Amino acid sequence: MGRESFLIGEQAHIVGKGEGSSRSNSILTADERDSYHNLILLCPNHHTLIDRNPEDYPIEKLHMIKSQHEYWVESALSESHDSKTNANNIIYAHLIDLAVDGCLFSNWEEWISPLLIYPRRIAIDIHNKALVYTLKMHKAVWPGTLPELESSMKLFSTSLNIMLNFYMKKAVSEKGYFIEDNSYKRQWHTHKLFAELSGKSSRWGKYLAELIEEVTKSANWLSEIVRKEINPLFMATDGKFSMVWGPDDTFSWRTVVPEYSEAEKSQLIDSYEQKCSNLMNKATSIVV
Repeated sequence: MGRESFLIGEQAHIVGKGEGSSRSNSILTADERDSYHNLILLCPNHHTLIDRNPEDYPIEKLHMIKSQHEYWVESALSESHDSKTNANNIIYAHLIDLAVDGCLFSNWEEWISPLLIYPRRIAIDIHNKALVYTLKMHKAVWPGTLPELESSMKLFSTSLNIMLNFYMKKAVSEKGYFIEDNSYKRQWHTHKLFAELSGKSSRWGKYLAELIEEVTKSANWLSEIVRKEINPLFMATDGKFSMVWGPDDTFSWRTVVPEYSEAEKSQLIDSYEQKCSNLMNKATSIVV
């Protein structure tokens, strides 16, 4: 009887190898693109699907898929492997993957910065997707084996939820966006009322900027711990999370990368809940 062979997998590049290929915009060299860390084994159908839909399968998501599969293989093939530890790592990888997808990590600056620039706005589908992510994290079952990672993930998702809901205190729906409501400016002829509404709007905008900075700090902390505990290549090509401010008095724009200090990160491992409570209390106290 003849022996038939079947193709069960194809080697695919996470960062595309050739110019113009899927996800090829990267600082990786040609050798790095052909290295083990940039290769993933896919069935032919998924190989085609992923390359045809790079917006649905960004670099970080493919690294997560690869990590999850490697954990599964290691668990299945190694008799001495600690299956509980492996299961916990898969849970963490899945929760991280939810953040990458739900909060558009690869396009962070593109959707977060318009919330800082007049007129502030966020696409309704992006807002709703990020909000759904925060609700999923609220219901998540945490393994409890990586406390620093869990603290950073909880701080990130909770502060993001607070920021998204605070933004909606002064936003209206318009043509696919939630846009800052500036209808109070029509009260310019009533000086006292205009001054009152203008003051409320200013306080809202100032605290919104503080919340966005806090969320971006927590995203950078989360990313740092994922690289340390789970995947050394996480966000390595996209870099740190940033925000664009401007224009200032000189009509200039500047990109900032907000991060917690080492002392703050050490303290937040145990006190992130108090941090979230303080953010929520201030958000609730501001009347729009």
